[in-house]
This record gives sequence, structure tokens and C-alpha cells, in this order.
Amino acid sequence: MERKTKIVALWTLTLAGFLAHSLTDAMPAFWGESIAAMTPPASVGMISFMMLLTYTVPAVGVLLVMFGGRKCLAVNVVLACIMAAFTVLHMSELIDEFNPAQLLIMPLMAVVAILLARESLKIRKEEKA
Repeated sequence: MERKTKIVALWTLTLAGFLAHSLTDAMPAFWGESIAAMTPPASVGMISFMMLLTYTVPAVGVLLVMFGGRKCLAVNVVLACIMAAFTVLHMSELIDEFNPAQLLIMPLMAVVAILLARESLKIRKEEKA
């Protein structure tokens, strides 16, 4: 498979993983259970930050790989590494608040993010040479 196609597929899996991650917390509502958080609602800044990380960064990554040149591939590497670090750190929250349903999603998301960073580094090295 062409490396750019792999990277786009990995970014797409990242987006799908975040959707599944959010849906997992919302699914109990379909069975009539309350999903309201006990803590106060998140601030607009926190919600914006999460949307930046869970949608904007992957979408920009896809666009950079599909339509960008060498400089765009370098930016993609940075975004992919940020995403890998964020996903691994976010997965570590399972230590504090264990959720078996999230255990099915988060480790695979971390693997996908690490593969994304690795493939992004490889394509950048190939384009640089």
C-alpha cells in the first residue's frame, strides 16, 4: 500500500477512534440511564481544545498528506507525534478511572497513533532524500 494512503487511513482510524470513544460514554443513554456528569460542565475553552485535538488536527493531517508538499509532510509529522503523545497520555487516564468499555478502544487508538507517527516519519525521510 502506498505510504500516503496508509497515513490517510491511520488518520481516519484516529478520527473513528475518537468517535467510538465518545459514543461509548453516551451509549448508556440509549438504555435510559443518565449520562450526566457529576462534575460541573466543561468550559468552552476545554471543549474547543478537545475538538481541536479530536477533529481539526486529524482533518488537517489528512489534507496535508493528500495535497501538500515536503514542508506539509514535516508539519504532518509534528501533528502525528502530538496525536501519539496525546492518545497515550489520554489512555493513561484509565489507571485513575477504569472503564472496561474504554479498555476496548483506547489501547488500539494508542497503537494506531504510534503507527501514524512512525509512518509519517518514514514518508518525511523518503521525501527528504
